[in-house]
Amino acid sequence: MICLKSNIAKVILFFYITYYFLGDDNMFIKIPFESTIDFKTNIYEITKMSLEHDYNVNDNVVLGNFYVSGEYSAHEVSVNREEFKYTLPFTVELHEDIISDTLEFNIEDFSYEIENNKSLKVNIEYSLQAEVKERKEESEAEEELFTRVDEDELKEELAQIEEKKEVDEKIKEDVNDTVKEENEEAVEDENRLGLNEEKTIMDTIKSSDDTFITYHIHIVKENETIESICSMYNVPTSLINEYNTIDSLSAGDKILIPDNNE
Repeated sequence: MICLKSNIAKVILFFYITYYFLGDDNMFIKIPFESTIDFKTNIYEITKMSLEHDYNVNDNVVLGNFYVSGEYSAHEVSVNREEFKYTLPFTVELHEDIISDTLEFNIEDFSYEIENNKSLKVNIEYSLQAEVKERKEESEAEEELFTRVDEDELKEELAQIEEKKEVDEKIKEDVNDTVKEENEEAVEDENRLGLNEEKTIMDTIKSSDDTFITYHIHIVKENETIESICSMYNVPTSLINEYNTIDSLSAGDKILIPDNNE
């Protein structure tokens, strides 16, 4: 396991290397990446979400960032949308036998969920593929291509993360109790007002699906169109346009598609 800490977005990041395949001259690996982002305000619903990334390779070390951004509503009765953007760094150390100039990076999957109305849990799966230098001795082919963390260090790091998590959970519970009381008082006040506009908003919101949405990242292939992609995922064109800005469509473009399991 590779463990990272970041002060940029007040998040704890960790991911596990799931597997890799080393042929005669190539390597392929999928890496799940998980991050919990603590918001400063309450989160009731994520209304828009996008994922971007960049990376570079220096001395066989992959250094990069995921950029998670979008909009959310803070309360059930709120009609305003707040913007957010967080930077999630990642690092992967490559074995010296990997030819870094041939490295290819791809996002395989992306999903998220709201936790305790205060945190956003992000799950990203990405892959690395590269060519490998020819080895002279067969025994060398059994060497690991990625640096492993020492087991004692890993246990100590996990213990620290667990201890911090318990403290954070206690703080979240106290904050959630305070927010819940404030929300109940606000709802009581608004009910006494009896405004028709707020009643309409409440009726609309209560009829919506309040489970989190899973997204797919589709990489456009040659000769594909918006219509063929919509048909493939069984979603309307309007839904695609709602989550993406598409002026033109070219092979290699990436489109964010919400899962339409209603």
